[in-house]
Amino acid sequence: MGIAAWMTPGAIAPIWTPPLNQDRNYPHQVLESAQVEDIPLIGDVKDGILNRVVLIKHDPDESYLVDPYTNAVLRAATEEEKEQIGTSPYAMESYGRPADHQLMLTFDDGPDALYTPELLDLLSREKVPATFFVIGKSAVKHPDVLERTIREGHLVANHTMTHLDFDTNTDLRNREELVGTDHVLRATAGYATRLFRIPEGDPDNNALALLQSQQLGYLHIDMDVDTRDWGYQPGQSIEVPALDGRGHVVLMHDGGGDRSETVKMVETLIAQAKSQGYTFSTVAPLIPSEYMPIKDVPPTIADRATLGALQLIWVIPNKLVGWLFWFGVGSLTIMSIFYVFLALANQYVQTRRKWPAFSDEEWPFVSVVLPVYNEEVVIQRTLSALRASDYPSSQLEVIVVNDGSTDDTLSILQEYARDWLRLRVYDQPNGGKSSASNRGIKYAKGEIVVTLDGDTIFEPQTIRMLVRHFVVRNRKGKQIGAVAGHIKVGNRRNILTAWQSLEYISGICVTRMAEGFAGAISIVPGACAAWRREVLLAAGGYSEETMAEDADLTLAIQHLGYGVAQENRAVAWTEAPMTIRSLAKQRLRWTYGNIQALRKHHKMILRPRYKMLGMVALPYALLSLLVPLLFMPLTVVVAALSIIDGNWQSVALFATFVAMIHMVISIIAIAMVREKSWHLLVVPIYRLIYEPLRAYLLYASLIRVIKGRVVGWNKVERTNSVVSPSAT
Repeated sequence: MGIAAWMTPGAIAPIWTPPLNQDRNYPHQVLESAQVEDIPLIGDVKDGILNRVVLIKHDPDESYLVDPYTNAVLRAATEEEKEQIGTSPYAMESYGRPADHQLMLTFDDGPDALYTPELLDLLSREKVPATFFVIGKSAVKHPDVLERTIREGHLVANHTMTHLDFDTNTDLRNREELVGTDHVLRATAGYATRLFRIPEGDPDNNALALLQSQQLGYLHIDMDVDTRDWGYQPGQSIEVPALDGRGHVVLMHDGGGDRSETVKMVETLIAQAKSQGYTFSTVAPLIPSEYMPIKDVPPTIADRATLGALQLIWVIPNKLVGWLFWFGVGSLTIMSIFYVFLALANQYVQTRRKWPAFSDEEWPFVSVVLPVYNEEVVIQRTLSALRASDYPSSQLEVIVVNDGSTDDTLSILQEYARDWLRLRVYDQPNGGKSSASNRGIKYAKGEIVVTLDGDTIFEPQTIRMLVRHFVVRNRKGKQIGAVAGHIKVGNRRNILTAWQSLEYISGICVTRMAEGFAGAISIVPGACAAWRREVLLAAGGYSEETMAEDADLTLAIQHLGYGVAQENRAVAWTEAPMTIRSLAKQRLRWTYGNIQALRKHHKMILRPRYKMLGMVALPYALLSLLVPLLFMPLTVVVAALSIIDGNWQSVALFATFVAMIHMVISIIAIAMVREKSWHLLVVPIYRLIYEPLRAYLLYASLIRVIKGRVVGWNKVERTNSVVSPSAT
């Protein structure tokens, strides 16, 4: 801040300083001394290319034109001009005209990365010099093009920093648009120029712009032939201006839009002009010597500071976003192909795996642990689905822990237990989901513990599909510690739940299947999972320190050296949030909990001991949090500015690419589990929900990390809206 405070005065101070009347209000004071709409236009009004506002010194016999900023008498007014001036205290003078058969080509709004080089190539071939009125912002973005323009002998002039309208901006902004551009030209190309053209021209109606530029030491350059090339659509031929043998200054544009037709028109104009005996020149023959541009000017600290500050605004963010764009494209492509390949490989292995048949006695004893809190709306359906399981009833018990529910959950459980002897119900004061789960595990008699949520509907085969992985040894010879089931959305009733349904399908069928094949599953969802009880106890059960207790436990189990598997035939139907508010509440708990789990198990990251989990899955999960957290605001701002500037193609290209990748993944995932194809209709709008939600979750989670805030159940309100195909 100290360095900025030291450099700022030099960066905003005028570079060319006339000796008099430097108060910022002076131009307004001059114009207020008469009606500016009636300003007399004197001099070579028809053909004069240079323009300035002059004060009128009225003597009894003569009227003199006086420079407002030096008090120098420029000349006496002619008799005709005296009549035009009358008693006006000021006038606008035009002077300086090209010689006959002399053509001065001028180009505004560059430099442009595409069209300016094309024009320079053409001018070089034809040996035609030109004058370029550059936008400071474009010079900051394309300094190499600016340097080439100067190197090849063309004249460069100031066209303000952002092509602003002088009448609609503050005096300070107007001044800095000129001074800042001057600093940029000096810092990028060692080039100092006092030549200036008003954006959109028309000096006759821009007296304020003339007075303010004169006050800063600049000379205004107009034109007399306007090709109006900016008004033509791409592909529409631009009319070549007719030549009459007189000298002309021609206005064209090398930036600010598609200038391909301008390039074509310039080529034709040069050919026609040469055939009529015209010679070409920059505007130099019209310029007084003291206003001629200077090359090889050593940049000052103020010049470099101005350029550096503007690069931070206009260049570095775009380069960073460009890097992020290609990083996003590259990582998404590589990881998508990698995960799809592994998922298909896992699917191939699973579909061809031969499972032995077991008698009822050969199946291990299983304890289903169900923690509940205020589940009166759904608990009976959940228990009925468990009761319909095809797992041998003699090898099964169900333990429900009521965590201090304030509704009728406990009474419903107790009533159900009277009719189903396999059900045991425990009640405790409210302590949270992890506390209730751990109590159930404590009382469990089974070798295997199966967990689910209060709203989860198991299909009949689900428990058997989960448990069989513990009976048959893992294909890699590793003892299984946990098995993740396939959770599906059971209330597909609106766009939001349809979106979640596709998310569950693609996330489980591709991501977790791939991680399962590589031994790198990072989350076994407690809503449909099976655990070896001795491993649960060795890992300390569900942690009460994190909100994603299942992710925490999954990493803890693998830290102990046990394997984790994915079983797609173990299907559970869950109730997804049906409103944005409830979805955000649920995902905030998950996101914050996953951050807690990654932080807690950070020593597993990039450790070869944990193979793909430590070297790929966890680092990628960490990057997926950190990169958006750090760069998402910048990316959004730059993308918005790109769209505003008309450069929407790159944003659309990236969005299309992401949608195509997601479409491929979704097709594969739906085919793997034979889901309904209507899910593919969600793909085009998937990111419209996902990106705003992700932004909210990341920054809301960051706030919670800073506050160290932990909440209890934070569960979604139940509506009993799950529809399970197996139940119907």
